Amino acid sequence: MDTEVVDWLTINFLPHEAELRRMLRRVCSSPAEIDDVVQETCYRILSMASLDGIRDPKPFVFRTAKNLVLDRIKRDAVVRIEAMANLEDLDIADAAPSPERVVFARAELKWVIGLVSQLPDRCKAVFRARRIHGLSQHETAQSLGLTDGVVEHEMMKGMRLMSEMIASHGMNQETGAIPSPAKKRVSKKQNVNDR
Repeated sequence: MDTEVVDWLTINFLPHEAELRRMLRRVCSSPAEIDDVVQETCYRILSMASLDGIRDPKPFVFRTAKNLVLDRIKRDAVVRIEAMANLEDLDIADAAPSPERVVFARAELKWVIGLVSQLPDRCKAVFRARRIHGLSQHETAQSLGLTDGVVEHEMMKGMRLMSEMIASHGMNQETGAIPSPAKKRVSKKQNVNDR
C-alpha cells in the first residue's frame, strides 16, 4: 500500500469521517450500511492511481460516498423515500472557480494586458517590472537603468493613464479588450464654393 495515499487519507479523510457518518445516517438504513459505505469510500480512494488532481479533498470524499450510495440504491429493488430525499445532504460545495468565473477572469486579464500595451514604452517597461514581475522599486530601477525617482514617476504616470483609459473607453464586455484610443479627425471646413 502506498504510504502517500495512506497519508492523504489520514490528513484529508479522517477529520471529516464523523461528519460523513452523520450525513450517511440520513440516507443509509443501518449502522452496518454506514460502515460499509465509509469502508468502500476508503477503498476507492486507496485504489486510485494518483491523488494529485484533487484540489479540495472534503467535497471529493463526500462525492465518492454519494456515488457509492447511488450505486447501492440502483442495485436495491426497494428504495426508501427518505434516503432519496436526504441524498442531497452529501453534496459539499467545490471550492474550484465556476466556468463562468474562469471565462470572466481571462477576459479581465486580456483587458488589463490591453491597457498595459497602450502605455508609453518606458512607462510600460516600469509597470511590467513592478506589477507583473513583482520587482521592487529599487530592483526595477537597476534592471532598467533608471533612478528610483524615475521609476516612481513612471508608475504614477502609468496608473494615471490607465485610470484615464478606463474612464474614457470602458471595457468591451464581449472580448475583454479595451478599444484603441479614438483619433481625432481634423475637420475640414466646408467652403461655400465646394458645394
